[in-house]
Amino acid sequence: MTRKLALKRIRSSDLSFFSTYLQKFPNTKQKGFNLDNALITGKFFPSLREYVEPLPKRAAHLDLTIFGPGMAEPESLARKIKRDAKNWRLNGEFVTNPATQPTRYDILAPEDFALFEFIGGIAPTAVKAVLVAKNHPDDLSLYAALDAFFPSGSMRELSEVDISAIVANGSPPAGHPIRDWMDGELLEEIGQGDAAAIQNLNTRRRGRGLTAAELKKAKANADAVGRLGEELLDAHLAETLHPEIASYEWVSDTNAISPFDFQLNHVDGLPRFVDAKSTGGPFTNPIYLSMAEIHFAVTGPAKYNLCRLYEVKETGAIYRVALNIADKLRPVLAALAGLPTGVKVDSLSFNPDFFDFKAEEARIEYVDDEEDHGR
Repeated sequence: MTRKLALKRIRSSDLSFFSTYLQKFPNTKQKGFNLDNALITGKFFPSLREYVEPLPKRAAHLDLTIFGPGMAEPESLARKIKRDAKNWRLNGEFVTNPATQPTRYDILAPEDFALFEFIGGIAPTAVKAVLVAKNHPDDLSLYAALDAFFPSGSMRELSEVDISAIVANGSPPAGHPIRDWMDGELLEEIGQGDAAAIQNLNTRRRGRGLTAAELKKAKANADAVGRLGEELLDAHLAETLHPEIASYEWVSDTNAISPFDFQLNHVDGLPRFVDAKSTGGPFTNPIYLSMAEIHFAVTGPAKYNLCRLYEVKETGAIYRVALNIADKLRPVLAALAGLPTGVKVDSLSFNPDFFDFKAEEARIEYVDDEEDHGR
């Protein structure tokens, strides 16, 4: 799946999205980042206008993750994409400096840059943004590379090749968020132990690879996404248990080495086993199954289903289901039985298309009853 990437040169009107700038210029009438209509609806989301037309204030909610300026840790916020006349804006509640970083966004100025990734199908459900400030010492070389790449204009599409070249030319610090942002899906796959992802990252980073600390972080993040997906699915099952299901149990919460995550107890007296496979990226990211999971799916006492959760975030996820995957895995298990003596496989990665996932998508949304996050 082609990523929806864009580079924007920040104007003074865009800085109205940040409360510190508004305090300096209280007469500013606009609020939010201006987005190029030809790019947003002409290229990334052709049906977006029709999608938001019936929505309140013609605005669609999304998850915004901000990286930078400099080496600042990512901040996750709930915001909107909104149509005003012919213009599109990324807006919502003002972005304020975090309590732990009371001057974080104060350094931003006109002519700085924002690199965006828009995630979603008909409409963006999430946006990632890396802010690059010309006055931040950790952004100096990256800013120079961006300025040379895009000397004029407001907003343009980027490719992964473009970003790789910019990073190579700019040589930002090893821990700069642009590196993890660009390689986010690869890092998740590396955290799962994917050999192809490791080779890909080594090629992309020209042999620099990962430090021990970065690899540890990638593994921890992959585990955290998996855990979050299970938590979301548990909450969803608790709220929307289907009539044919008498009860369910989140088994892996108490037995971390269980070959399945959930047991659904149907009214027909037979259980169903569900394995939740989560990714922060798109549906097409690889699915990883341990040999214990594969063996149980094929030889277990009841049907074994896969629940693929994707675009997993604190605020929710999308999921699709593949029912009774034993028949798909049976020839895989038979082939592995033919390996030479002394050779064993601990896990395998699968393209999701290997399984017969239902076409229907369902959304899980986490709602914080105590805060409305500006919505």
